[in-house]
Amino acid sequence: MSSNQQISDYIYYYPQVLDSNICNNIVNHFDKNAKWTTSTFSTAYKNTGTSQVTMDEYWIRSKDEHHGHLKAGFEKAVNDYIGVYDKIKIQAYTQFRINRYGEGGFMNTHIDNIHYSHGQQQGYPHLTSLIFLNDSYDGGEFVLCGEPLEKKQGSAVVFPSNFMFPHEVKLVTEGTRWSILAWLM
Repeated sequence: MSSNQQISDYIYYYPQVLDSNICNNIVNHFDKNAKWTTSTFSTAYKNTGTSQVTMDEYWIRSKDEHHGHLKAGFEKAVNDYIGVYDKIKIQAYTQFRINRYGEGGFMNTHIDNIHYSHGQQQGYPHLTSLIFLNDSYDGGEFVLCGEPLEKKQGSAVVFPSNFMFPHEVKLVTEGTRWSILAWLM
């Protein structure tokens, strides 16, 4: 990093990778049809259970409805990002994980520099990308490097998956917060 670069230079926010109708359809479909599991929190060394996170998750497979829309949204953001940082060579995306945070849901501060977690393939991810599916909730701010990101339905963020990019989801105080995650290997 040159002396004039900031950590924030490596965080890209995309205000509209998915249209609001598609986001609403994704939320409605998976809310009714997903086989939800309680998320657990893992470090590089162990699974610490549910004390660090309160949310439900479902891993979206390529045959699931809306996979194509999600893939297009992620690729729009990620392809732009790696167009700027062309030394990053993406070999694969992990499966997409849809996150459902009800009232009281949260995820404590963590980094995504993980070797094997949540069924992903082995290896350390280069990038983390999130798509925010709704903005009709209170609390639940996504805080990255100490700064909250704008809460906007259909937006995405891409950032490196390493120790320099700690992030968290603040407590949801009203409503349900929906997002989709992918790690890029």
